[in-house]
Amino acid sequence: SGLEKIIQNGKPVFGTFDSIPDRLDIKGVAAPFGGIPLPASITRLMIRAHAIYNFSAGDFIGTVDLFDNKIMNMVEVCLWNKKTGQKYAYRTFLGARKRLVPTNLTKGTCVSTPHNRHVRLSWNHPDDRLSFSVMLRGDEHRPDIEISFSGRFSHENATEIISVKPAPTMRRCSASWYASMPVNGSIKLDDKKENEVFSGNGTSLLFINRAYYKFRTRGESITATGLIDGKTVTFRLSTSTLDAVDTENYNDNLLFTDSFTTALPPVCITHPFGTANPWIIQDFESMVDLEFTPVNVHSRSLNLIAVNFSYETVFGKLNGVLLDKNGNKIVLKDFHAVARRSMLRL
Repeated sequence: SGLEKIIQNGKPVFGTFDSIPDRLDIKGVAAPFGGIPLPASITRLMIRAHAIYNFSAGDFIGTVDLFDNKIMNMVEVCLWNKKTGQKYAYRTFLGARKRLVPTNLTKGTCVSTPHNRHVRLSWNHPDDRLSFSVMLRGDEHRPDIEISFSGRFSHENATEIISVKPAPTMRRCSASWYASMPVNGSIKLDDKKENEVFSGNGTSLLFINRAYYKFRTRGESITATGLIDGKTVTFRLSTSTLDAVDTENYNDNLLFTDSFTTALPPVCITHPFGTANPWIIQDFESMVDLEFTPVNVHSRSLNLIAVNFSYETVFGKLNGVLLDKNGNKIVLKDFHAVARRSMLRL
C-alpha cells in the first residue's frame, strides 16, 4: 500500500507501506507531548534523526552511524574483519548544524567532511542509485581506509519499506525507511605495512529513522545482512523505550529475503549471562529464536551539559532460526551481525 504523507491533518498515518513518500517528515503533529499545545518551534526540537548503513562484503562487515541531534551531531564508521576479528572504529563530532540527515527520500545526501575524514551516503531514486563512500585517514593505531559501495533500487533482490508507529503513544510517532539491496564496490586498508583490498559484491541495509524523542531514551537492536544458500538475507530486530504500547501491531522488526518482506513480531532481547556472553533473542510466535555471541565490543560515551550519550557497538555471530510469513525456515549458522545498546539523555 502507498503513503503520500506521514502526517495528515495533524495526525500520523500508522502502518507499514511499500510505496515510499517524497519525505520522511514527521513535523506537524498536533500537541505530541501530553496533549499540551506547545509551539511548533519547541516540539520540532524533540525530533531526532538516525541513519544507519550496514554492509557485508567479503571478509568484512561494517556499519556507519549518522546521528542527527541538532545540538551535537555525530558520525561513526566501524569495520570488522570476520576472519581475524580485527576492529577499526572512527568517530567524528560535528557540533550543531541544521540537518545532517535530510528528510527528502526522492533524492538526498548525508555528508560529513571534517579534516581527513570524509563520509558520504546518498540516494537518488530518479537515477536508481544508492551509494556510500568513506575516506578516513588513520593514525599510529589505525590504518587509512577507503570504502565505496553502490546499489540499485530496481535490482531484483532490492526492496524498500516505510514503517510508521506510535512512539510510544498515538500522539507521537516514529517513522523508519528501510532499503535493502545487493551492492558492488571496494574496501581498501593501508596500515603502511601492508595493504588489504576487497573488490566485488556484497549486501547492505540502509535504515533511517525520525522520531519524537523522550528526555531519556534507551534501546537495543540486532542487524544482519548476508547470503544464505544463495539468497540475500537481511533483518533488523529492536526494542526501545520509544516502542509503541501495542507492539503486536506496531514495531520495527523486518526480515528481507531477496525482495520478499516479512513483518516480524516484537522480540525480547535478554542477556542471561551478561552482555559479554551470548544474548538470547526470541518472540512469542516462534518466528524468531536466535542466540547472538559477541566477538568484539566497541563502547563510547559523551557527557555534556545538554547531551548525555552512551552506546555499545557489538560485532558477533548469530545462530538459530527465523521464519518468514509463509513459514519458510531460515537457518543461521555463525551469521555475522551487529548489535547495539544505547542510552540518550537530552
